[in-house]
Amino acid sequence: VCSTNTCIPATSPILLFFGLLRVGRCHAEAVNNLRQDAVEQAAPAKQARNVSSTPPGQVFRQVQGNGHTYSVMGSPNLGEIKGILIGVENTNAGEPVCGEIWANELRLSSLDEKGGYAALGRVDVTLADLGSVSLSANMHTKGFGTLEQRVNERYRDDFFQFDVTANLELGKLLPKKVGMSIPMLASYTQSVSTPEYDPYDQDIKLKDKLGEASGSQKDSIRNAAIDFTSTTTLNFTNVKKTKTNGKKPKIYDVENVDVSYSYLKTSSHNPLIEYNDVTRHRGALGYNFAPQPKFITPFKKYFKKTKHHWFDLIKDFNFNYVPTQLSFRADITRQFGVVKPRSIGEDKYAIPETYDKYFVFQRDYIMRWKFTQSLELDYTATNNSRIDEPFGRLDTKAKKDSVWKNLLKGGRNTVF
Repeated sequence: VCSTNTCIPATSPILLFFGLLRVGRCHAEAVNNLRQDAVEQAAPAKQARNVSSTPPGQVFRQVQGNGHTYSVMGSPNLGEIKGILIGVENTNAGEPVCGEIWANELRLSSLDEKGGYAALGRVDVTLADLGSVSLSANMHTKGFGTLEQRVNERYRDDFFQFDVTANLELGKLLPKKVGMSIPMLASYTQSVSTPEYDPYDQDIKLKDKLGEASGSQKDSIRNAAIDFTSTTTLNFTNVKKTKTNGKKPKIYDVENVDVSYSYLKTSSHNPLIEYNDVTRHRGALGYNFAPQPKFITPFKKYFKKTKHHWFDLIKDFNFNYVPTQLSFRADITRQFGVVKPRSIGEDKYAIPETYDKYFVFQRDYIMRWKFTQSLELDYTATNNSRIDEPFGRLDTKAKKDSVWKNLLKGGRNTVF
């Protein structure tokens, strides 16, 4: 509580905040009693200014139903008030007025304690030996929180998220004699957060701002306000043909080959990011031949009956003419990411995209050969290369041809 004795000249400046305190000749008018909800009364004036043609740098005034005049200039946010200024105006033309002014009972009241609700669900379906499918979802509404949370700690958005995942062995759909193994994992996840208040005018509810907008503007306002994220995944891991004839493995068997492929795409946007998209492809081709070594001892039969150990060196001589392991694997990974910040404010301008992309090619070689039971050759090598790409998107035929040319050459070696 504070008071002051002051004389107000007839030409005193006007100071505005929420309302205007007017002083008459002998008493303050009834309009001086500022007991109304400041947010409920001031926010409509700000919203009316936004939909009008009044520039933000110009004072916009509007008389509310309680008789108070609310003035707005710039883009104030009543949700982040740090101080309050009370202005006094002398409405008597030509004469100063003296009096005692009181500022009393400044308090925060009428808190929005409306609660919300939340839910969580999950469904798992098993499709015999084919695989399984899972579906899960969770959500909450604005106002939801735990018992120990305060009002300002509760959720201020409507949130919904769901996830669908399928883990299947597609080889089970083919005849058993084919012997194909095709593991597949596919999933899709999406989450949407819709705030209660507009992220750019945090003292105006989003539904009120959408109600004032036209049909063409509603989609743009809603798209800029929500926080959206989606992820799509598709994986085929170690697709191969299994051996069904029971014969010994040969170096030319198709069962020695396996193929893998994965696809990942993430898309998101929020009030600060217009779009953030990442797409990643990965393909792998592998070959592995690892037979059981068979050692040949050509002189053992000639010294089978001898009881002396003088000829053990010749008798135990052995060799293996088949490699113990031959392996090769080629992994190609390409990622393309693009981010564009959102242009915020009245003066829109084009913000350039930012790219995050790479194209790499990795080759692994393994050769193991046990020439004898005590002599072995082990060779392992890794070759990493980069497929150089032109800057930006591959949106022209010349750029695409350049990438294909570099890929067919094996890329530019970086590590061996």
